[in-house]
Amino acid sequence: MRGEQETVRINRYLAQCGVASRRHAEDLIRQGRVRINGEVVAGLGARVRPGVDVVEVDGRVVVPEDERVVVLLNKPRGVVTTAQDDRGRPTVVELVDLPQRLFPVGRLDIDTEGALLLTNDGDLAFRLAHPRFGVEKVYHAVLDRPISAEDLEHLQRGVMIDSGMTSPCRARTLGDPRRVEVVLHEGKKRQVRKMFRALGYQVVELRRVAIGPIELGSLPPGKWRLLSAEEIRALRREVGLEVKPEESAA
Repeated sequence: MRGEQETVRINRYLAQCGVASRRHAEDLIRQGRVRINGEVVAGLGARVRPGVDVVEVDGRVVVPEDERVVVLLNKPRGVVTTAQDDRGRPTVVELVDLPQRLFPVGRLDIDTEGALLLTNDGDLAFRLAHPRFGVEKVYHAVLDRPISAEDLEHLQRGVMIDSGMTSPCRARTLGDPRRVEVVLHEGKKRQVRKMFRALGYQVVELRRVAIGPIELGSLPPGKWRLLSAEEIRALRREVGLEVKPEESAA
């Protein structure tokens, strides 16, 4: 026998509706833009009864999306990793032509290009972006000068940047000592650039080429593709989410 109506936290509910990632949903709540049954949500701990409570964002009723979509985008330079930009700059969401409301998983800074996932699956997005789940992100950097063997080892042990000591990572040169591959399990703001800057190098070009099991491959800059059902299953396994046999790409 079922008891009280099941509830979910408001930030998770908004992610399930494809409004925003859980983290950005918290920003919407703090800004007073979210209402439950006509009342402005007062705290991040508020809970929702799906199918019972009426949730609005900026006056528009939102409901969970049944169809879960995951897109791989090759983000070009000059595009910001947000759904909207108050300075009028092009956003990654504008590059993907799908009917679902998608939001980016994590972020790449405006000068960095490469692999970026967008989805309306809040649980998957949360786990992919959270460092606790240890999803690997692979970056290829071009430096202003060759990196020394000592600095390459230093990079792997961890580097002190403005937000603290970075975690150990994997790093290797790619034939040319100016070209370095860095594999991270975390994602501090502009981390790769700051790590190299702390060692006295400037990053001339930076591209993310893989997120967990998903590789950028030959996808051209500015182009996107839907992930296959098997790729979505691989992502879910990567972060410990249940894999449903009926899951498909879209």
